[in-house]
Amino acid sequence: MTDTSQLWYSLNKDCSGIPKAPVELSPDSKETTNKFSDDIKALGEYFPQLTSLLATDKNEQGFILEISLKEIFVLCPRNRSRLDRYGKLQEYLKENYNITLIIKSQKTK
Repeated sequence: MTDTSQLWYSLNKDCSGIPKAPVELSPDSKETTNKFSDDIKALGEYFPQLTSLLATDKNEQGFILEISLKEIFVLCPRNRSRLDRYGKLQEYLKENYNITLIIKSQKTK
């Protein structure tokens, strides 16, 4: 037996209990988190009324949150402090919860 085949054999000999087909998770076992969960949690601490709005699936009348770029950069840090870094978060809140997030910077007074 060559060194490579011996190594291959030793690595694979105890794999009899591993299924050959990939195991799929049931929908109940998947987490319901997303990439904005930390941002939404931080915004919920800053805006206490946001937490109650997120408890419902859809906010019918709409809700507007206004925050400065400096404040949101502290709450939800990104690589750079720029408005365009929060565009996807704004879209997510608008589409899923009907919440408009307005970020004000000193340049866009």
